[in-house]
Amino acid sequence: MHQLRPIKRVAFEGPVTGRRFYGCPVQENGVNCGVVEWVDGPWPTVFQRCLCKLWEMFHEQNFRRVQDKEKFEKELAKLRTENDKLCIEYTKLVDDVSKMFDWQDGRVDKKVYQKQVEEEELEKKKKELEEKAMLEV
Repeated sequence: MHQLRPIKRVAFEGPVTGRRFYGCPVQENGVNCGVVEWVDGPWPTVFQRCLCKLWEMFHEQNFRRVQDKEKFEKELAKLRTENDKLCIEYTKLVDDVSKMFDWQDGRVDKKVYQKQVEEEELEKKKKELEEKAMLEV
């Protein structure tokens, strides 16, 4: 068809796995014109069935790996979210402890400290109510 010298190749899928053939060297988007001349004769029927079974097992195993990877990625995303929340809580805890020590050392006015604590509690309650409202929606 293309008037070019064919290339010797080896099949790598299905019941013809391992069979040598001559094929067209021209490929457009990974597909050639389909001209094939087999070098080897067909495999025995029993061997062809074995090859089909092996490929079926391979594709089944590969599908499971893809599912396991998706499950792992979902779990990883969940753990990252929890880790981010814990980091935020840890930072708040460190800030609170620092403020407490500053207050004990007399560096911060008691009224200012109390106001900050109340503002933080109100902010926390606000976030909880917003999350609760989002869950209800």
